[in-house]
Amino acid sequence: MTEHSETLGHDLPRVAALTVYPLKSAAGIAVEQLTLDDRGAMGDRRWLLVDGEGVAITARTCHALLHVVPRFATADRNGALRLDAPHRPTFTAVVPGADAPQRHVQVWDDAVAALDTGDEAAAWCSDAIGRACRLVYLSDASQRPLRAKYAGPLPHAARRVAFTDGAPLLLLGYPSVDALNARLVEQGHAETMDRRRFRANVWLDRLMPHEEDRWAAVTIGEVPLGVGSLCTRCVLTTVDPNSLEQGPEPLRSFNAYRRTADGVVFGVNATHARKGVIRVGDAVQVHATKA
Repeated sequence: MTEHSETLGHDLPRVAALTVYPLKSAAGIAVEQLTLDDRGAMGDRRWLLVDGEGVAITARTCHALLHVVPRFATADRNGALRLDAPHRPTFTAVVPGADAPQRHVQVWDDAVAALDTGDEAAAWCSDAIGRACRLVYLSDASQRPLRAKYAGPLPHAARRVAFTDGAPLLLLGYPSVDALNARLVEQGHAETMDRRRFRANVWLDRLMPHEEDRWAAVTIGEVPLGVGSLCTRCVLTTVDPNSLEQGPEPLRSFNAYRRTADGVVFGVNATHARKGVIRVGDAVQVHATKA
């Protein structure tokens, strides 16, 4: 890791947009600020669909989840969630009470404590995605651990995360998406990639393509972050969020220029050092880069 104070000859990078994803793998919500608690962005990946065995259902295999559109019912993003889906009436999912059935659900390699939201919610969600499922809410008691690779230089041992794939936050620069799309155009593709495919929380501009890959320690606004591993990408990026059709891109292109020993990568995983607020327009100060 090396000290880094230069800005590559241009203004400091800035936060261009922010997105939260209340229900894992469903549509995101554009917001003006992220309020960070000990797990990550408040309201981000606190709800989850699971199958009969308690295993997480994601849009990797259930594309219809991308057409489930959540909206916060409370200003603090920690209350009820309104859900819409094609040809379905709006459903309001209420945060379960302390007496709700608790279950341990499987998110990747982690067994995570969650609260079942009941039969009515299960029926609505099952109809919306076309398969049997249960809707669960992250338990306050859940202690899903943060892995070291997502924390960069920050201590991680006492940290916990929600239903994310692993990191509290995902950062991605608009110029990185633009560079991918320029490559696709050069190859003769008629369509470019909608940035929604990449499901970042913090979208950045005023930086070079993939400049975020090199960061190790940054401050966004007044919130220090450790930047950990590059984000490995899966088949979900190949699903069009509008049509739900699946194709070979962008993974085919990533294989040509974004392949590492861990897989193809795009964007970076990050962990906030403390609670705080990140806002659209905040500057990004880079304190250290990776060797």
